[in-house]
Amino acid sequence: MLLLDEPCSALDPVSSQVVEELIVSLKGRYTILMVTHNLAQARRIADTVTVCWLEQGCGCVVESDTCLRVFEHPSHPITAAYCAGRTG
Repeated sequence: MLLLDEPCSALDPVSSQVVEELIVSLKGRYTILMVTHNLAQARRIADTVTVCWLEQGCGCVVESDTCLRVFEHPSHPITAAYCAGRTG
């Protein structure tokens, strides 16, 4: 299992691409859990996306589904607003 917290946050685009390619190459051999605020990066490499949010002072999962479903057809208003850049 690989746990990655913002693995490309301080990298230039070329280096980020190298890291993303490595992550994709490891799919299927490892379980990969990656935290990122970079929506474009999540779209490029994620199979499943989980949206976490603070509600009533408590962190919670508001939506979890395939990458396509979360970005193209979000079921939760917070997810829709975040993906559209209206909040967050």
